[in-house]
Amino acid sequence: MIIEARNVSKSFKHKQALENVTFKIEGPKIIGFLGHNGAGKTTFLNLLAGLTSTTGGEICVNGENVFNASHVLSNICFVAESGNFQDEMTISQSLKANSFFYPKWDDDLARELLQVFAVNPKDKVKSLSKGMVSALGIITGFASNTAITIFDEPYIGLDVAGRNTFYNLLIEQQTENPRLFILSTHLIDEASELFEEILILHEGKLLLQKDSDKWRQHVVAVKGLPHDVEQAINGLEMIYKQSFMNEMTAIVYANGKTIASENITLGSVSLQDMLVYLSKQQKAGSSR
Repeated sequence: MIIEARNVSKSFKHKQALENVTFKIEGPKIIGFLGHNGAGKTTFLNLLAGLTSTTGGEICVNGENVFNASHVLSNICFVAESGNFQDEMTISQSLKANSFFYPKWDDDLARELLQVFAVNPKDKVKSLSKGMVSALGIITGFASNTAITIFDEPYIGLDVAGRNTFYNLLIEQQTENPRLFILSTHLIDEASELFEEILILHEGKLLLQKDSDKWRQHVVAVKGLPHDVEQAINGLEMIYKQSFMNEMTAIVYANGKTIASENITLGSVSLQDMLVYLSKQQKAGSSR
């Protein structure tokens, strides 16, 4: 399954949510689709799921535009952060309704996961806690058996044990029934080991697309005396820079280049920290 975004833009009245986003991803694979709040992640995922149209550009799955293409969309399951189910329906009714939409729906898996998450199929959606609604979304995503399965902040309200259950199920499903999973989450440190490929959106633009094993070579923290750091990072693109006392820390795109100096130290940057630095960069830019 191949997803291609070609110069995708989306605007809402006075806001440009996405601007010329272009990339290609191919599954089966687990994709980390990341960015700070307002980066455009959910907007893009809504476009991919065919829920709205682009302002410019197109999103194609296996060469076909997803918008208004029911035969393509039946192979895409989008579990949004909220609003996935009708309040007056029971859990059983909700799962039954989804089974009609997804041709490869796995009813046995749905029943099994109801027990795993201790969800009563007779309960109405409106009676569920946030965690149980999230569990219902997770069950739907896995049981849909779609070639592209999207989870956007899938475990709001779930405790650590519930989130770990989700991670274990994700690994299990990818082993038993490989597909293209796209996971957008703010709990990046928890989930980062799952990602095989990482895409980061920043202010509506694609900032980075990398295989996870190349991440550490791409983004580097450089520490030392200000003069030494400035000299070492000369010519590299800056993400974030800060000074404390007489030490400077610079986060840069190294792109695999060797950063050589006797008076500096180099460190790795976690995905979670990367998003924090990007958020700080955005705030600094908006305050100028």
